[in-house]
Amino acid sequence: MKCLLSLLLALPCAAVAATQLDLDVRLDPATRAFAATARIADDTGIDGFRLAPEFEITSMTVNGRPAKPSRRFARTVYALPSGSRRVEIRYRATLKPLAALDHRQVLGDRSATAAPEGSFLPAAAGWYPDVGRLFSYRLALTLPAGQKGLVPGELVKESEGAEGYRAEFAFPNPAEGIDLMAGPYVVAERALKLPGGRDVKLRTWFHPELAELAPGYLDDSARYLSRYSKLIGDYPFTMFSVVSSPTPTGFGMPGLTYLGRDVLRLPFIRATSLGHEILHNWWGNGVYPDWRRGNWSEGLTTYMADYAYKRDAGEDAAREMRLGWLRDLAAVPAAEDTPLKDFTSRHHGISSIVGYDKAAMLFLMLEDEIGRPAFERGLRLFWQRHRFRTAGWSDLEAAFSKAAGRPLAAFFRQWVERAGAPEPRLESATQRGNTLTLRVSGANGYALGVSPRLTFVDRSETRRLQLKAGATTLTLPVKGQVKSVELDPDYRLWRRVDPALLPPILREVFVAPQAAVVVVVGDDEWRTAALALAARCLDATPDTARTTLPTSGAVLIVGKPADLDVWLAAQGLPARPAMPDGGARVWAGRDDRGRPYAVVAAADVAALEALMRPLPHYGRQSWLAFDGVRAIGKGVWPPRADAVPVKAAPR
Repeated sequence: MKCLLSLLLALPCAAVAATQLDLDVRLDPATRAFAATARIADDTGIDGFRLAPEFEITSMTVNGRPAKPSRRFARTVYALPSGSRRVEIRYRATLKPLAALDHRQVLGDRSATAAPEGSFLPAAAGWYPDVGRLFSYRLALTLPAGQKGLVPGELVKESEGAEGYRAEFAFPNPAEGIDLMAGPYVVAERALKLPGGRDVKLRTWFHPELAELAPGYLDDSARYLSRYSKLIGDYPFTMFSVVSSPTPTGFGMPGLTYLGRDVLRLPFIRATSLGHEILHNWWGNGVYPDWRRGNWSEGLTTYMADYAYKRDAGEDAAREMRLGWLRDLAAVPAAEDTPLKDFTSRHHGISSIVGYDKAAMLFLMLEDEIGRPAFERGLRLFWQRHRFRTAGWSDLEAAFSKAAGRPLAAFFRQWVERAGAPEPRLESATQRGNTLTLRVSGANGYALGVSPRLTFVDRSETRRLQLKAGATTLTLPVKGQVKSVELDPDYRLWRRVDPALLPPILREVFVAPQAAVVVVVGDDEWRTAALALAARCLDATPDTARTTLPTSGAVLIVGKPADLDVWLAAQGLPARPAMPDGGARVWAGRDDRGRPYAVVAAADVAALEALMRPLPHYGRQSWLAFDGVRAIGKGVWPPRADAVPVKAAPR
């Protein structure tokens, strides 16, 4: 019963695929009728399988003999007799209709849905018999005329005619799950020869109105696949597809990415999100995270994709991203912080700050610690050791330690297993002759690699130093008189920065627990629209709106410009900052006690409702101006410098 129990825990219980699953699937999106035959084979034995309750089993055979399904432990788990090695299951369902979901609802609702506009059967929906371990599979898919579909894997054969569409896919490597997508797709295709001579088929599966975008997506897919094949190792699949979704999805699966139609139209997606999803074919879909010990794949992918593209654009862009990570951390209450080992997936703002931002900064600090050549050797070694296997943070530590030629246990332990972050502050800097002594507080027991900037009369320079765990002073030789020192001016260290030094950003309010909503004047329609906007933006959505400031906690303030001018003055808060005119203006601030607030000034209900879709995506901004749904201005106010003057030590 070990594998059956682990099935309930949603954990793989094998690192190799002894189980083979063959599926024949028929789907009619117009009627939402689904029917399938599944054949499971495993000579080591099959204890049971999971199948969602909406899928009705019409017949089953075990080892060639008819058998009756028997549920155990839960409505979704079926037990099998001891010695079961060959199981055939026929089952059917009427799938749910396609629902209108926003991007956050899509992350939480993993139901199997069908519609002519698009069908999506995610693995989490339990639409195929899952034995609770890694498996290989073959899938034959039949759809009516006008529809095409796919699952991850090699396209073995494909046909299309008046009778409909039929395709067969094979996934010979160990898989964690199967996601199925279908829609009224127009397919574009290109052949790519990767470094080392491997041939890969590139495809776009786009809704007809997106067909003109295909050449650009094929070009950039080829570029990213070549880049990461050179850096990490061979691309692990024979095909890569970009597939359009009728809902605002942003998913990466083995050999494909599933992106919302509106997302695909955005001009920056090819330069950012596309490469991120392609890299997931190595990290996440090529090496599987060990969910029991934390999901490292999002952070490593963020570092090697999103951050790497900023670094390609120049140091200023990379520094701004690092500063953004620390601004996000400053918005997280210390009591809400969690260790990296506990992160599995993004489900709210705080989890993404830990799982994406902190993890990405960990890999930046690791590269600073061991050097880029050793870091890249570690990546390739990790890939070679764990391709199509499950790996955890300890496996990353082992690979990078081998590449660096020294143990890194202490580094990984403090950044992966500890919650929170250090709060280092440079208390004083004194110089005696050619020796500079820096006194640091707030390291909180961390060993820190810091890069202080020394400013002389005629120049400045940055040093790389190590503050040992428990130490409070750093000494370094200098030539010439140092005027001032900044401890980490380039933001290369995961740390809590004094919020007073950082410009306020909207995310401080968006992720705050129990943030309040204040509606300044307005009728019921205005109040309803304000609460709906709060529900879209805030992690913790209040049930009601206030008319006065609460005594504590973050606040979202919504009103019309003229009313807000009077109200802000009465509360002793700063007036509206200068920004472009638009139907709505949004800005972040902090009151005299450091409490964060965000203000939304909208001309009318229509302008307020227009913010519903775009505003949640701009949490890292200090101010925004909107014309309808379009941001016509945005910005972040610069941080304050934290330079400490150098004093001469008494002789």
